[in-house]
Formats: sequence, structure tokens, C-alpha cells
Amino acid sequence: MPTLIQIKNYLVQYKKKKYGLHKISLGELEQWCEGNVEVPIDENKAFVASYKILYDNEEYEDDEDIEEDGNKLRIFISSVRLLNIASMSSHFHADATYKLVWQGFPVLIVGTTDFNKAFHPFGLAVCSNEKTKDFEFIFNSIQVGMQKINKDLLKPTALISDAAGAIKNGFTNIFGSSYNQIMCWAHMKRKVNNRVCQIDDKHIAKEIIEDIEMLQLSNSTEVFKLASTLFIKKWNMNNKQKNESILDFMNYFHNEWLKTNDGWYEGIQVYTPSTNNALEATNRTIKDDGTFRERHILSRFLTIASNIVNNWSIERDITSINGKIFATEPTISLELWTLSYQWAKSTKDIICISNDSSKIYYIPARDLQSISQASLNKYKNKTWSTFNQFTKSFDIWCMEMDNGSDWRKSKCNCPGFFKNYICKHVVGMAIRLKYCKPPPSAKTVPIGEKRKRGRPAKAKPALLVQ
Repeated sequence: MPTLIQIKNYLVQYKKKKYGLHKISLGELEQWCEGNVEVPIDENKAFVASYKILYDNEEYEDDEDIEEDGNKLRIFISSVRLLNIASMSSHFHADATYKLVWQGFPVLIVGTTDFNKAFHPFGLAVCSNEKTKDFEFIFNSIQVGMQKINKDLLKPTALISDAAGAIKNGFTNIFGSSYNQIMCWAHMKRKVNNRVCQIDDKHIAKEIIEDIEMLQLSNSTEVFKLASTLFIKKWNMNNKQKNESILDFMNYFHNEWLKTNDGWYEGIQVYTPSTNNALEATNRTIKDDGTFRERHILSRFLTIASNIVNNWSIERDITSINGKIFATEPTISLELWTLSYQWAKSTKDIICISNDSSKIYYIPARDLQSISQASLNKYKNKTWSTFNQFTKSFDIWCMEMDNGSDWRKSKCNCPGFFKNYICKHVVGMAIRLKYCKPPPSAKTVPIGEKRKRGRPAKAKPALLVQ
């Protein structure tokens, strides 16, 4: 009868023989990559879009690699379907905050979001570090993937990320510098909140945060630059007693969020999210699942990574039940139909200016019923001399409505549109102009009331109280 120790020793040896060692063999990894670089016929099957393995005795190509001696690995796994989605994207999401790790190596995910703000990954990367060359490899791997599936090289117009310089530098090295660097608003706000609490007067700290939140709603780069100047001017004037804690915060804010990382406002690029929440949610799902928590042996890890990519791809197949299809226009929910119908029935005085292919509407916001000519001129010319005058500009929304069937491409500068790419003003005006009809269920809520959450109740038989 074997002892407990003998059984344990036997199991250890059996696992080594069957699965291999926990220690990573770069030779085995390279062999696996070589065997999986061909583009499969199955659009959902995972394959290695690109890989790079450096051994101790090989010459390194860059200074970053020289700084850290030792073996290096970089792998990017994707599928034809995920790369096809990438070919339709105009902006990238990348993040180094919510870390996924396998045996000490970062597991990195990049992707895009669609018109419903749903995240779509391009693939999964494993690198030996999170430096510029690692992110450069990931972004270049996507371009290599485009070539492999005979698509045009990508020319993204925006990168949404945290403040990590390695991501920005890697992106610039592959795609050039003609893009908008969007700083995740959620990351920025957390950092500002951590710093503003050092101000002595809590009421002033609260007011500063409220002003920054208004600044974040700037609907264009021109507006943001002007409003930023007025924000600094306001707090320099308000701080005549030279409170040191306020001075320190304003210097920090100016240097960090107006000079270095200034891409955190809504209007930097339309149809582009201001946060990385969708990507972080994907990372969190994998992390909470514990997929990479165990010290998987190499062969098992590669199987798991390939399965993750395969599942992502299957979920985005149009034949899948409840598939996560890449949305090319925003979905109008019943709640939005209801709000839009109610807005269309309102009696506000709206100013309309026509041109050949579209009309520009100036809409009174909140409780305002009409817009004076003086207010409109100040709004259009942006002749604000104080930060409070900037905040008053949110009493007017400007909407450009495309004619006829193109009405869904219309744009509004209200915060709701920047967040959801559609708003009650666009849909409501389309209803007014008879470009579309709201569903009957959108008309069942009395004007001025909000629709209750959840699915509408089914109609009961006649003469029964609802």
C-alpha cells in the first residue's frame, strides 16, 4: 500500500510527464506559434497574427530591450472575424491599468467600441513587459493581421487609454501622430479627486470639481481651450488670499490635465467614447473568472487563450443567438423614443437656419422656452469673458439635421448625444419632420412623465382596470 507522500510524488511526476513543466519553454512556444500562423478557413478559429521571441544570446533591436537582459516573448492571437471588425473601426481602446497576468507576463487586450458603445476585442496579446516596444508590437500585429486577410491598413483617428506613455508612444510609432489622444475621463476624474482632497476648504474643493465636470462637457476643442483659460482665470481671481493648497492644486491641474493630458473632454471627437469602461469590463470579466490566476502550464495556457479568442469571435457571428453584432448606427431604445416623442410635442421656440443638405437648429435647453438674439450671438461667437458665462452656454443646444433618410447621421452638441451618439433632440426633430414614426408604445406615457423601468405591461382585456 503506497504512502501519501509516495502518491503525491507520483502525481507530480505524472503531471510533469503528461503536461510538461510550469517553467516556460521559449522553444516550445515558438514551435506552437510557427504551427498556428496560417490564416484558417474558419473565421472564428484563433490563429497567431504575429509573434516575436528573443533569446538571451540574440542581439536586441532597441535600447529598451538592452535595459532588461533575458528572454522576451510577444504573441498576438486573433481570428479572421475579429480582424474584420478591426477593419471597420476608427478608434482604438488600450489600457494598462486593470492588469491581467499569466505567470508574471502581462496579458493585454486592445479593441474598439461600436455605435452602442459595446466593446469588440481585436485579439489577445501576451508580452514579457508593458513597455513602448510591447505596445508597438501589438498595434503592428493588427496591421500584419490586416495584410493577412487582405484588408487595407488601418488609419485610426483616436486612441482611448489611460495616461501610460508606453501605449501612446507605441501607437504613434505605428500609426503616426495624426490622431486624437483621448484620456479616459474615469481615470482622470479619480486622479483629480485624489488630489483635490488636499485643499483645505472642502466647499471650494467641491466647487472646483463641479467646474471641472462642466469643463469636461466642452463640445469642441475650441470651446475647451477657451473654457480652460476662463477656469484658470476664475480660480486665480478667487484665490486672492493665496491659499497654498489651492495654488498647488491649480498648478497640478494645469500641468497634468491642460498641458500634458488634455484629451478628456466630450467634444474631442464625435462618435468616440470618453472612457475605457467597456474595455475594463472585459478585463474584469476575465480576471473575476480566474482564467489566468492559476499557474497554467504553457500548453494549457495557449489552449485557454485560443478558446477565449474563439469564443469572442463566435459571439460576434451574425448566426449566433443573441450575438454581439458590431453596431454601425446607434440603437434607439423605447425610453429614448418616449422622451423624443414628448420633446417633439413641446412648445419651445426653436431657431432654424437652412442650407442645401441640412438644417441647423438652435434649441432652448432645460426650462428655457426661447432664445434671444443677443444670447444666440454670444453663443455663436463664443464671446464669454467669465467661466460662469461659459456654463450659461449650456442653455442652448445646436443640432445639425440631415435631410430625409439620412436623419440618423444628424449631430447635436448636447451631452446626451456625445455619450450615446443619439439624443431626444435628433429623434424628436425627425418625428416632427415626419422622417420617422415612433412606436405606438412610446406614446403611452403622459407628457412630462418618465417611462418606468422594465418592459411595458401587457394590455388587459377591455373594461378591466389597468
